[in-house]
Amino acid sequence: MKVNSTNENASVLLDLLNTHDSVDISEVSTIVGSSCDIISMINSDKFTGFNTSNLVVIDVIDNSKLNILQANTTGTIEHQ
Repeated sequence: MKVNSTNENASVLLDLLNTHDSVDISEVSTIVGSSCDIISMINSDKFTGFNTSNLVVIDVIDNSKLNILQANTTGTIEHQ
């Protein structure tokens, strides 16, 4: 399945795994969500196109989680 929107919520994207074997998010420029949801996406081998997305993290994150996010995207990482 290919997601064509430019902004998506991480939990919505994770929910797509319940009905699809793979999810192409290469068109998604910004992903908003908790650090746990975003890291779950990173750890899943079912998402393609994640590595250039901008991330907006809506919870408090420590340095170890921030390092994981930075290592997996060339996009920006914002905190809300």
